[in-house]
Amino acid sequence: MRVEVNFRDQSLELELPDEQLVAAWGGPSGKAPEAPAEMVRAALEASRDYPSLRQSIVPGDRVAIALDPETPDLGTVVATIAETLRMAGVDGESLTVLLPSKGGPELVGALPPGATLAVHDPDDRAQLAYLATTKEGRRIYLNKHLADADFVLPVGRIGFDAILGYRGPWSALFPALSDREALRINASRFRVDDDAHQEKRTRANRGESLEVSWLVGSQLHVGVIAGTSGILDVISGRDSSVCDRGIAVLDEHWTFRPESRAEIVVAGLGRPDARPSLESLAEGLATATRLVQNGGKIIILSNATGAVGPALRYLIDAGGAERGESLLRGREMDDDFQVASRIAQAVAWADVFLYSELPRDLVEELSMTPIEKPEQARRLLAQGRSATILSLADWTRACVRDEEY
Repeated sequence: MRVEVNFRDQSLELELPDEQLVAAWGGPSGKAPEAPAEMVRAALEASRDYPSLRQSIVPGDRVAIALDPETPDLGTVVATIAETLRMAGVDGESLTVLLPSKGGPELVGALPPGATLAVHDPDDRAQLAYLATTKEGRRIYLNKHLADADFVLPVGRIGFDAILGYRGPWSALFPALSDREALRINASRFRVDDDAHQEKRTRANRGESLEVSWLVGSQLHVGVIAGTSGILDVISGRDSSVCDRGIAVLDEHWTFRPESRAEIVVAGLGRPDARPSLESLAEGLATATRLVQNGGKIIILSNATGAVGPALRYLIDAGGAERGESLLRGREMDDDFQVASRIAQAVAWADVFLYSELPRDLVEELSMTPIEKPEQARRLLAQGRSATILSLADWTRACVRDEEY
């Protein structure tokens, strides 16, 4: 059987005997390339359980868009929202788009004249303003652009998240635009266990993000669900309604459940418009780990790159990630704790072969085997009796049918 695995803007064809292939996954297709602007416009007008964006704005309002840079078709989404705001009486000088990190070239030309594109720095106290205290007693600090705005509109990709359960516009606001302490506390909540308390924990963490949305007065959210390319769906409306509907759509279209684990898992990472990071590498490894047999092989195909953080450096200095995530106890406040934990878990469970843009010596120090060409996956596949092939492993929730997530 011929199967294709996609990774960013590349693909690799694999030829497998029918009896070797356990399952294959390519992800849900997006809409036609010309459709995104129409989808965004329609969603903004047909708002769920809340007035439309056009009806929610008072002419002259100062508007701040809290934008997730991983939003699919970022430029089209922002340009369509900006045009809707303009028609509602908000000119460019009254619009600020706030990113937690630098946006890509898609935003060039997407903003109207006079609009401000700001990049949040969680370490700059001058950028922060005290908002309120949550019901659990946490003092919340957010970027001043949010406090100064008359109307705050969070916009983000709805996807799976190890800490919140599900990311979305709520997380584009908090914790993404909060202070460094809040970001570290959020990172420290990551757990690699899969016990009965996981859903309760992630729901509570997500509830905190939604509470902050309410505290900042931001009840209208815009969530975007990606396809393998382009946009699968756009949901606009009350924060809780967007969250509930977004989770339902995501679960339906981005869940992969093969019948059994495989001896070899080949996983591609990244969409054509998204450069894989160490974070996406970690998520892809977590997905593959849930599909591969203990002691099997994981083959990751990606263009992943990134800088080594303190938790990863600690793993390397401690003698290798294969010793397991127990090495990382006490490192929960490190920014890359989740990345290091996912890598340690994967290499302790299976042999990991990685095609990436990371330096060869770094890959080896992390107890993975670097491969120089994607085609080497074919030779590795020939050594196994069963295989599962999937693309976009970093955006997919996967688990075999007789196991729990």
